[in-house]
Amino acid sequence: MQDQRVVETQLEFYRKGGAGCLFAAHVAGDPIKYGWRLSVSKVDKEEIESLVRQAIVLKEVSTQSIIFPSIITIEDFKNFLLILKDTSQFFLEQEVKFRGMICLGYRVRIGKAVSWVTGFGGFDFLPKTRQAVFTEIVFRSKPRPRYKKVMKEAPLGVIHLADMRMHGMTENKFQSLWYGSFDNTERVIGHKPDLRSAAKTTFAVPTSMWK
Repeated sequence: MQDQRVVETQLEFYRKGGAGCLFAAHVAGDPIKYGWRLSVSKVDKEEIESLVRQAIVLKEVSTQSIIFPSIITIEDFKNFLLILKDTSQFFLEQEVKFRGMICLGYRVRIGKAVSWVTGFGGFDFLPKTRQAVFTEIVFRSKPRPRYKKVMKEAPLGVIHLADMRMHGMTENKFQSLWYGSFDNTERVIGHKPDLRSAAKTTFAVPTSMWK
């Protein structure tokens, strides 16, 4: 029951448009329909690895969130980043300095593809679109569907959250959410998006934290 309250609290962040992306707001209304599984976990390497394996194998899951309500302090968060780096399915591909921050890009190996991991947390140094109630990582766990067209090409071999299939959505609705997401993201952040909030960046942390 407690885990379900954690999940519902986090979903409400998405439903209200807090992540900027209006597709996330839409999907958060019925995550099961869209293959989005939200799991609550301890900051434990074996438990994280198990959830990732399940997300890859389970046919009904295309997107996996792992929420860590036990992460309260910055020290908790720093420890989590190190554990994530040491977890077998993850690797740290990006480590770029940008405007006083280190933009960390964690990845998950999904077959021959690399899945970008998006991160959220309750820390004010994160971009506004990443400031959820609980620390969370989200990634796509299945190959990209064979779409007839895409709005924006991803780098070769990369899959990410935008690859989610929008079941039954009309073209007009899709276009509305696509273009509306740009406006909403800029509104939430308060400026044009940059590397700190980019899809390729999991967490942007102060340089003093990453030493």
